[in-house]
Amino acid sequence: MTAPLPLPESFALTFRGYDREQVDERLDELLAEIRLLTADRDAAVAEAENLTRRLEEARAENAELRARTDRLCRTPADPAAVGDRVRHLLDLAHAEAAAIVATARDRAAAIVREAEEAAEQRAADARARAYRMVDDARRRADRLAAIERRTADRLRQMDAFLADAETLLEESAPLRAVA
Repeated sequence: MTAPLPLPESFALTFRGYDREQVDERLDELLAEIRLLTADRDAAVAEAENLTRRLEEARAENAELRARTDRLCRTPADPAAVGDRVRHLLDLAHAEAAAIVATARDRAAAIVREAEEAAEQRAADARARAYRMVDDARRRADRLAAIERRTADRLRQMDAFLADAETLLEESAPLRAVA
């Protein structure tokens, strides 16, 4: 994200107010920055949506793996149909399988938690960045509106001054002709 552009203290004065070209250039700069900030915000929102979609995919895959694991664990070999040595090996295999399943579930739960936290953090960051961008744009717009009001007031004062000066010049012109 780019740093906000500083607003000038004032614009150059011309005969009838501020230099219109200078004001237009400044407005163009501010509009370009607002477009850039809007694009940044849209990209952050898209990234948050992408992470949310990936999280949902991970949850679905996790549910599928749990279902498969449960199916496999429910259909163990019948220990009564085998000898003592094989039964012992089956018991060891079941114990090892249970440990592997527990480890896999723990790892899957950790991955899901991390993905949820990352998605929530990115979404919060994107929202915060979007709010900051909108607030910055509003403050700049308010400053520009205030400058515009001051400029309009000064132009009205200048017009009134020029009208008074023209009136005085018109009134004094016949006096010079007589002298």
